[in-house]
Amino acid sequence: MTIPFRPTETGNAPIVALHSSASSSGQWRQLEADLEGRFEVFAFDLPGYGRAPLASDPSRTGAAGSAAAVVQEIEKLEGAVHLVGHSNGGGIAIKVALMRPDLVKSLTLYEPAAFHFLKHGKNASQRLFQQIQGISDQVAAAAGEDDDAAAAGMKQFLDFWNGEGFWAGLPVSARQRFAGQISSIMTDFTNGFAETWALKDLFGLDIPTLVMTGLDSPEIAQHVAVAIAKALPKARIALLPELGHMAPIFQPEWINSRIFEHVATVERPIVTCSWPSQEAA
Repeated sequence: MTIPFRPTETGNAPIVALHSSASSSGQWRQLEADLEGRFEVFAFDLPGYGRAPLASDPSRTGAAGSAAAVVQEIEKLEGAVHLVGHSNGGGIAIKVALMRPDLVKSLTLYEPAAFHFLKHGKNASQRLFQQIQGISDQVAAAAGEDDDAAAAGMKQFLDFWNGEGFWAGLPVSARQRFAGQISSIMTDFTNGFAETWALKDLFGLDIPTLVMTGLDSPEIAQHVAVAIAKALPKARIALLPELGHMAPIFQPEWINSRIFEHVATVERPIVTCSWPSQEAA
């Protein structure tokens, strides 16, 4: 679905926000509330999620299938947008920017799930790739099996990103809902691993970018965020203490203010700044 956000009276370019895996467009409701009157926010259910998900393009491989659907929605807005992405949504946002940089006025990424390039990196990158490949294999093995297997697969997935014990603390209804998403999680992994862009391909993206990572997040999330920030020519990185991978959902007050600061600066850049001249008394 598209969240029916209230339109705002503003001349600013709109924000398009892409959610993480195992989530939906609803994760951005607080962002819309925080930016009311300043920026109009559009959030879409990505393929496989929500009540009315965008349709992936089956003719495309990797993240391009989902990214093409997002591009179609952005084109309807008739202008470049501020593109925000969290986790899997961040990986798709990068793909949108590579496909159609003319449609992206700024990028804001919270721990983008883009792991494919680690496979060809040095020792640390290869070790982390093997780790996330192991999580993917567990999800794939559980998908298509019975409910208990699906629950076990989702426990591994959610505890990896949220910390040991997260699954145990969920109510039964939430566990059932997450277990029902395991096929979509598997598809997200498959599409992500099928990507072919290299870090050097990001060098040409002349787009103001903010990359954020939580210092309580898994090592792979921090590693990927830093690598992507270094590759993008107009990127800066925010290292956020005491925040984890799901901070845009669980601590939006810390994330949304940074999103606003970034997009507002891009929208209304300060070209010159000088102090008024003063004379000594």
